[in-house]
Amino acid sequence: MKLELTFAEEFGSHLADGGAAAAFRQTRIDPYLGLCREIVLDFTGVRHANSSFINALIAGIVEQHGSGVLKILVFKGCNPVLRVLVEGAIALGLQKSEDHIGA
Repeated sequence: MKLELTFAEEFGSHLADGGAAAAFRQTRIDPYLGLCREIVLDFTGVRHANSSFINALIAGIVEQHGSGVLKILVFKGCNPVLRVLVEGAIALGLQKSEDHIGA
């Protein structure tokens, strides 16, 4: 099964509310991680985002589920700024995940 989530449709062209991103992750992504072979996070049409939103969404997934989740997630339609934010959130999630394992 494949799940595709389009953020411009869900949130508009500016992603800024970290609380909304965390709630979205918990209700619309986390329950499907064990069910889907691929989850597409489509940022097509998103013009701006802040680190609060992207970190709550992506770092949280990686921190909670570990690096293996990156085999399931596909990032689509990222402009250069979003790409930097997504890469930073992945790195943050991996760091936090490793800190939990090492603790």
